[in-house]
Amino acid sequence: MDAIKLSLGKIKTFLQCPLKYKLANIDQVSGNPRPGAGLCFYKSLHSALEYFHKEGNSPLPSRDFLLNLLDRNWDPSGYQDEGEAKQYRILGESILKDFYQSFSAEKHDVKYLSVMIKAKTKKCFITSRADRVDLLPDGTYEVINYKTGKNVMEPAELARDPQAVIIYLGSNAHKRLEGKVSKVSFYFLRANRKITVTPTPEDIRHVTNLIDETAGNITALAKGKNPLLGAVSRLLPGSRPLDDPAALAEKGALCNSCEYLEVCPAWPVTPREVAGETLEVFRERIRLSYSKLSSYKRCPRAWKSSYLDGRFNREPKPFFSFGTAIHEAFENFYDPHGARKGSLKQLLSLWDEAFNNNLEGYRDEEEKKKYYQKGVEQLTRYHQHYCADGKYKPAWAIEAYFEVPLGRNAVMTGFVDRIDELEGGTYEILDYKTEPTRRSQQAVDEDDQLTIYYWACETLFDLKIKQLSLLITNFDEQIVTTRKEEDFPEVVAAIDAVAEEMKENIQRFQETHTPDEAESPYFPPKKNKFCKNCDILETCPLKAEIIGDTSIRTMEYVEGGEDELLTAEYE
Repeated sequence: MDAIKLSLGKIKTFLQCPLKYKLANIDQVSGNPRPGAGLCFYKSLHSALEYFHKEGNSPLPSRDFLLNLLDRNWDPSGYQDEGEAKQYRILGESILKDFYQSFSAEKHDVKYLSVMIKAKTKKCFITSRADRVDLLPDGTYEVINYKTGKNVMEPAELARDPQAVIIYLGSNAHKRLEGKVSKVSFYFLRANRKITVTPTPEDIRHVTNLIDETAGNITALAKGKNPLLGAVSRLLPGSRPLDDPAALAEKGALCNSCEYLEVCPAWPVTPREVAGETLEVFRERIRLSYSKLSSYKRCPRAWKSSYLDGRFNREPKPFFSFGTAIHEAFENFYDPHGARKGSLKQLLSLWDEAFNNNLEGYRDEEEKKKYYQKGVEQLTRYHQHYCADGKYKPAWAIEAYFEVPLGRNAVMTGFVDRIDELEGGTYEILDYKTEPTRRSQQAVDEDDQLTIYYWACETLFDLKIKQLSLLITNFDEQIVTTRKEEDFPEVVAAIDAVAEEMKENIQRFQETHTPDEAESPYFPPKKNKFCKNCDILETCPLKAEIIGDTSIRTMEYVEGGEDELLTAEYE
């Protein structure tokens, strides 16, 4: 096969949703573009920083000069209203002030800006752009790209990020840089953190193999074939034949901003149509996952820092990585399109792979080994209890995505961990919990998250749900509960009330806050059982009270602390 020309953007689009790639790049269908706040914010900050660096470092332009560049390059077109534009404008100024303070404290030899680079794999040529190239004291180069999103990658994740690897390969192939690029960095502007890596040969093989596999699938799709992709295989099984365009659609959180949403066959009825609202009215709703909703209810101040200020800089912690790995192992183990062995050997092999894919947050090898062994023990007990002696069967669906409008103010989104088909055409919803705490039957019976899952599966997936289960891996417990249609109005009313409060407080904040405002009266701190794991505890007005409260425990596994019974809701 001849090498094909691709951009990282096209590869990313295909991996996110093959149908979107096909519509945009093969069928050449004109969509309904939706420039949002994120894209406009990105362009404004990138342009300001590019012009700032063009002025040089001798002398270094002033901070006011940089802020004036933000004024000159500000794009107000993608914001929902003046309040949101003001919020992002103040955030942009705060970001550039932090950047300037860090940049001016060190010496930098910025050599090149906005460099187009090309990299070649076995099956394709890939283009990308390097925002900035610095000459280092040892004569090598560091390539730096600016990121304006909320999330921060840790080094292990960044080393296997396709953009980082392609920039590393492409910049080393660039004539100006003479193969002397030693580092690739992503500068996460909201967190004011620069993460630097040098991809290893193993990292490079991992990424180039993924890219070549994707290029092969893109070529097959362009020839009219419908490749069996990992993303496609995780659709609700048995729902559509493979020659149906809907079989290429990958439903997820990005559907909301997709220019093809209104005509996508994977959404025969869109969330907006379920609500029976015009697009303008529907956009007034606040989008909430259960974790986002829970975060606000636990502590409005912490929620504001992550979701409103956009400084989502959650420090890696072992229990986050551990929980992600357990979920990943179960997802692959129960995949209805995977290798249906169901053996303990297979499950532990998947655990080993998942654990090594999620190594962020472990402080040392001893802690890493402790958590790894804890996973082996939990999964071994689980398999013996639920899978041995012919009890294993693949799931009907895994990671089933939903969006459902609730009340007048919210759109609830989420993924159901697993759906099993039972006898008589009924189904069971299963949700994994990995924290080192127990639940009571009452807490599970009153769990709003399970109620939302129930309603989404009954109404959107047209499934008859017989029961719902929490699988608490640390205690090898399955707590079963049920729901009825009459349970839902009370939950909807409660969520709608919180969503209305959030919208009102956001509006008040956007209208009144100033850049120098340290705390907002609309988002006060609230003590809760997660406080000692909070990333902004150091600046919290309640810090002294929280530190002195012995009833608040860490969510990490601790020796002798696993018999505590906590019945409140967890994410």
